[in-house]
Amino acid sequence: MTTTPGTVTTKGAPDPAAPATRHVLDHAHLPVMTLRESALANNTAVMQAYVERHGLLFAPHMKTHMAPALAARQVDAGAWGVTVASVQQAMVAWEHGVHRILVANEVLDPAGLAWLASRRAADPAADVLCYVDSPAGVEAARAAQAEVAGDLHVLVEVGFPGGRTGVRTAEEALDVARAAHDAGLSLRGVSGYEGGLPGVDAARAYVEGVLAVAAAVRPLVGAPRALLSMGGSAWFDGVVDAVASRPDDLDVLLRSGAYLTHDDGFYAERTPFGRHPEEGSLVPAIEVWGRVTSCPEPGLALVAVGKRDISFDEGLPVVRSVRHVRHIRPGGTGDVVPVTPAPGAVTVTRLDDQHCYLALADGAPGLTPGDVVVFGISHPCTVFDKWRQVVVLDDDETVLDTIATWF
Repeated sequence: MTTTPGTVTTKGAPDPAAPATRHVLDHAHLPVMTLRESALANNTAVMQAYVERHGLLFAPHMKTHMAPALAARQVDAGAWGVTVASVQQAMVAWEHGVHRILVANEVLDPAGLAWLASRRAADPAADVLCYVDSPAGVEAARAAQAEVAGDLHVLVEVGFPGGRTGVRTAEEALDVARAAHDAGLSLRGVSGYEGGLPGVDAARAYVEGVLAVAAAVRPLVGAPRALLSMGGSAWFDGVVDAVASRPDDLDVLLRSGAYLTHDDGFYAERTPFGRHPEEGSLVPAIEVWGRVTSCPEPGLALVAVGKRDISFDEGLPVVRSVRHVRHIRPGGTGDVVPVTPAPGAVTVTRLDDQHCYLALADGAPGLTPGDVVVFGISHPCTVFDKWRQVVVLDDDETVLDTIATWF
C-alpha cells in the first residue's frame, strides 16, 4: 500500500496520516517532546496529597507548561486555581475556563491592570489577584480600577536583598499596604518567593519574616480571611515548616509548578521529596526524542536535537535510553531495540541550535545513523516553550494524546 506523506506545520504535531493507535515512532517527525501519563498521574496525586496534608491551598504555576489540558488536570485534582507570571498568561487560563488566577508579579501596564480589574464583572465568582510593591504600582492599579469601575485585588510582595521584586523591609511592606488600602484597592494579604535563596534553611527564615509581615498588615485586609502566597519548586518544605503556626484566619497558597513533570536535573537534586521521602516521590515525565544523524569519528555521535528543542539553562540534557532502529520504512518504526546505557557511557557535551553532541565512552552502545536517542531534561519551564504540541505516552510508548501549549 502506498503511504501519502503528511504535512506538519506546528512543531511537535503528529503526522496527519498517523493511525489513531500507534507507537511514538510510527509516522514520527523527530524530534518530538513527550510526557509519560503514568508520571503525570503520580506527580499530580503526590503533590495534591502533600498540600492537603499540610492544610494549604494550591495554585500551581501554569507558566511551567502553559498547556490548558495540564492546568485542567491540576484543577480537577483539587487545586484552588493557577498561578501565572503575566496578564497574557492569565488571559490564556481565563479563556480556557480557569477563573481563579494569581498573577505572581507586579503589573504596571494600564491595559493589563484594567483587564484584571474587570474580571469580577465578567464572572462574579472569579478570584483574580496580582502583586504591588511600590507607590507607583498602587497608583497604576488605582487608576486602572477607576477607569473600568472595577475591583482589583492585590497582595503586597515581600522580597529579600539581592532578590527580584518585592519590598525589602517590613516597614516598606506596611507602607505599601496602607497605600493600597487607602487607594480603594482590595488588599488581600502578602506574598513572597523563596526559590531564589540558596537552601531550605534560608528559605524557612525568610518565610518566617513574611509571615510576620502578614500579621502586621492583617488589620488592613477587609476579607474574612487573609492570604499568604509562597512557593517555588525547590524549598517548599521550608515554607511548610515556617507557616505551621500561622493564625487560623490566614490561608497559605502554594504556587509550585515544576512538580507536575519533574526533571532529571535541577529539580531532581532539589525537590523537597528527596529530603522527605515519607511524603512521596516524583517521577520525571518529560522526554525529547531525536534521531542520530551522523557518527563522523570514533567517540562522537550527533543527534538532531538542539537549543531550539530542549532546555539547557539549568544543565544539559541527559541520555535516558537509546532505540536501535533497523529496517526503517516510511510511516513505520521498523525494528526497535531499546537499550539503557551504563551511567557515564553516553554524555551530552554540547548543544548547537539544532545539533546535540554525544561523547561515547567505553561500554557505550554502538550508535548508527538512524538510531533514536531519548533525552531527559533539566528545568521543565524552558523546554515546554519550545513546543506547540506535546505527545502524551502510555508506558508501552503508545500515543495516548497530543496536547497544545499556548506561549
